[in-house]
Amino acid sequence: MVKRPKILSAAFVKTVKEPGRYGDGRGGHGLSLLVKPTSTGRRSKTWSQRLRIGGKPCNVGLGAYPVVTLAEAREVALENRRAVARGRDPRRGGMLTFSEAAMKVIELRSPSWKDGGKTEKHWKSSLRTYAFPVLGDRPVADVTRADVMKVVEPIWNDRRDTANRVLQRIGAVMKWSIASGFRVDNPASDAIRSVLPNGKGERRH
Repeated sequence: MVKRPKILSAAFVKTVKEPGRYGDGRGGHGLSLLVKPTSTGRRSKTWSQRLRIGGKPCNVGLGAYPVVTLAEAREVALENRRAVARGRDPRRGGMLTFSEAAMKVIELRSPSWKDGGKTEKHWKSSLRTYAFPVLGDRPVADVTRADVMKVVEPIWNDRRDTANRVLQRIGAVMKWSIASGFRVDNPASDAIRSVLPNGKGERRH
């Protein structure tokens, strides 16, 4: 049985043949080398990284050896760990969905809300009811003005106050996304209101 090293070395990665998972030690950011037999009797060697994304453990593939060297795998593993620390999902190149970005904004703002969690509850409820069905799974960089219109236009006439709050909250998520480098514009700007009809709104039946 092969002796498992405390950390991987280029020589070990090159010569190891026994199937198994070989970790890169405590400082390896969850990096492992997976050695498996193939149908031709040879051995495949691939890189895998164990991460916790959104509170859930998962394995992220980093490519095959020798196309991806040990040094390169370590570099990618470090970047992935940094991305997770910043609230990004490295499986999508670090890009967040709108719902993930919205939860990040709520998390950042909630310490300043001093009403026993009511504001946080209202933010989550309104976004889940109106915004997430349209925008939730879209990468935050891909959200367009037309997408935002699909959220607010159906409720603009009958629930004007609600529509305005939802639009403001979408705008807050977009501004955070701009500041975080995910996009360069705000599709929930005042231009949306300029094309929606005027009127009293918030009708009562």
